[in-house]
Amino acid sequence: MRAWGRHTHGSPLYAHLVESIAGDPELMRVMGRIEHLPQANLLFGAVHLLLLMGEGPDLAPFYRSLTPDPLPVEDSGDAFRKFVLDHQDEIVDIGNTRYTQTNESRRCVVLLPMVMMAPFDRFHLVDIGTSAGLNLAMDRYRYRLGDLHWGPPESPLELTAEWHGPLPRLHDIEVLRRIGLDLSPVDPTDESARLWLDALIWPEHVERRERLRAAFTVMAGVEIETVAGDALETLAAVLAGLPPGDPAVVVNSFTLIQFSGEQRDRLESIADAARAERPVFRASMEALDKNDDWARLVVNDGFGPREIGQAHPHGEWVELFET
Repeated sequence: MRAWGRHTHGSPLYAHLVESIAGDPELMRVMGRIEHLPQANLLFGAVHLLLLMGEGPDLAPFYRSLTPDPLPVEDSGDAFRKFVLDHQDEIVDIGNTRYTQTNESRRCVVLLPMVMMAPFDRFHLVDIGTSAGLNLAMDRYRYRLGDLHWGPPESPLELTAEWHGPLPRLHDIEVLRRIGLDLSPVDPTDESARLWLDALIWPEHVERRERLRAAFTVMAGVEIETVAGDALETLAAVLAGLPPGDPAVVVNSFTLIQFSGEQRDRLESIADAARAERPVFRASMEALDKNDDWARLVVNDGFGPREIGQAHPHGEWVELFET
């Protein structure tokens, strides 16, 4: 639990509650009943979801997402403990029937420049671990990267990041089809599904919550196809089903962290095999080592993977080594 807690920078509430959970055998037992991973993320998300649904009047005042003036985090332990123990079956059921899902559109600040390194401008875009498909709308957002501006000026969502290293080369692209692969795809028009994505955002992250809602507005006008199932079982068929010879860009962000090393190798083998029929460009934003605090940015155009930069997990800053 404490190992997971080292990633709670930006949430004083969760950082405090990690210590409360880690030192409490009963709370640890509740978390241990959650079968999906990461258990801590799902525990916090389940609690937050119930609070957003109107439960827990004694705990809700500690959450910045539910009140503009939250109570001190130091006093939250007892209310959190009581809420979890009183609602443990509901919490475990949520944790065992849902997954952590991508809910941060600002990762596109990282992914878009990587995608533009592909040696083609027209392509089919495939997102592994797509959740509600936020990454698949990457060309419909506005961007401000240093002195660069790119994207439709009428877009309700502008994405920006602190930039290090050479600025990317941004140019026009045409996305032919947008296909998302996920074990449990999220329907962005489903209110309960949207609420779950909201619950996965940490309570203090007000701007992230606002970005999520703006992204949903953008996505209302974007046609996205979703394929449910394990990407190791679906990716090959998806790529084979594209028009002959059409290029494809396959992206992932904080998805492969849930894969074993052997599974990651299998995924790249699928992309390699597909290159016999079409150009396939890979762009990966992942923190695969437990000691990594930041995402490593890796691209592969068929001549082997190369690390081209690093970035904050939520796209707060980006550093490219090459463009």
